Amino acid sequence: MNTNEIDQIEIDIRLSMLKHWYGDQLTDEQWEGVREGIREEIIEVSQAIRAVELGYADEPLPLFSPYRSED
Repeated sequence: MNTNEIDQIEIDIRLSMLKHWYGDQLTDEQWEGVREGIREEIIEVSQAIRAVELGYADEPLPLFSPYRSED
């Protein structure tokens, strides 16, 4: 499977969930707008993830939490 097919499956899954919950509240035209919004979101996020190059030795970034003394 290529990334376009995977993205399309993800779009279909998300849209199906939304239609299950809110199916009768939107028109077909509005659902097409929702589909387009989901598509744009998935493409944008997947491009951002693919842009990060990771090696096998890379670890997650440490979580920084500043120390605050109790006054």
